[in-house]
Amino acid sequence: MVTNKKNTSVLRDRKAALLAFAPAILTAAASATMPMEAGLVLPVFGFLVMTVFFGLVVLWWQAEAERQALAMRFAGAPADGQVPPAPLVLRSPGPAVGPAAVLRELARSADPAMEPPPQARPQGVRFPEPSLLPSMRSPSTEEVGRMRLVAQAFEADRIELHLQPVVSLPQLKIRFYEALARLRLADGTLLGPADFLPILEASGRAADFDRRVLMRAMAVARHLVARGSEAIVSVNLTAHAVAEPGFLWSLAGLVDASPDLLGKIVLELPQHSWRHLDADHRAALSALRERGVPFSLDRAADLRFDPVALGDLGIRFMKLPADLMIKAAEQTDGRYAGPELDVRDFAPALRRQGIRLIAERVDQDGMVPVLCDLGVPLGQGFAFAAPRPVKPEIAGDQAAPQPFGLEPAPALLRRTG
Repeated sequence: MVTNKKNTSVLRDRKAALLAFAPAILTAAASATMPMEAGLVLPVFGFLVMTVFFGLVVLWWQAEAERQALAMRFAGAPADGQVPPAPLVLRSPGPAVGPAAVLRELARSADPAMEPPPQARPQGVRFPEPSLLPSMRSPSTEEVGRMRLVAQAFEADRIELHLQPVVSLPQLKIRFYEALARLRLADGTLLGPADFLPILEASGRAADFDRRVLMRAMAVARHLVARGSEAIVSVNLTAHAVAEPGFLWSLAGLVDASPDLLGKIVLELPQHSWRHLDADHRAALSALRERGVPFSLDRAADLRFDPVALGDLGIRFMKLPADLMIKAAEQTDGRYAGPELDVRDFAPALRRQGIRLIAERVDQDGMVPVLCDLGVPLGQGFAFAAPRPVKPEIAGDQAAPQPFGLEPAPALLRRTG
């Protein structure tokens, strides 16, 4: 370090000498040109000035180069008793890391028992993972604790099943049930999908979760068949699970293992998934359709659809939010889905393709008469019945701590509206 400072001081003194030497050279040049003729003074003086200027520039550059070389030479030299800094290693850029990837890492760090998600990802699949974190901030202690509790409950298989009926309009007779999953924490708290599903999706466990729910729903459907009920059971599939390579193909094995439930289980896929099917998805859905599995379009964000295209995919039920249909009907001309299709034509257009329309989230009695006027054949929501828990022994779930019962459902619900 002493040698470095000494050389730096020498270079600094050299630059100062150059700056001081420049005026002396210019003065000498002026004195040399004094005896000359007037016509030669300016050219000679100008030539001398330019020569001196470029000479000083060259000397200055040389001094600066020496300074930089000394700085680079001594930059890595540690002082006495100090540890030299680690070298900076440049790495090739990896894949982009989004909020979902961050939450996956946080979930795994919160629970060491959680295995890392599969490395293989679907190629060309346009199923964007939801933004589970609005920013790249670190989760709070409470959030990390919630992740750990959800992971532990899932590992303990404390998934409970609730059923909500889908009824005919205007008769209000139960036609089938939708299976809704809940997760019970170790302290007895019962979580809805909005509270636990994003954590499972972010940790790569959506496919495993959907398989567990489907197996419970199949057990319920078998129980209904044994009771002589004609009701069927629908199961929601998450967009994350549908996007998982091989997931839809794995469902074919479950169907083949239960031939007695042919046509009794309906698989519901989100509207977004139906709109972004790749070749592998279509092939897997075709294999399921050939086995007699009916499909349903769920979680619609708008009313734009092609009935013919949906029928070709094997969709037999289509769920649309009741409030969207009612708002569309209240418009001046009633047109919402496009210039060709009126909201009042939804049910007939779908029926011609073998698809039955379901108005979901019917939570107010006043919605029912409007939906009946629109010709909607089926409805689901709190205006008819709330989801009801299933006995754990019926759903094949022995981990649930409390024996919830599924009482015999009445053939006719209360009339509303």
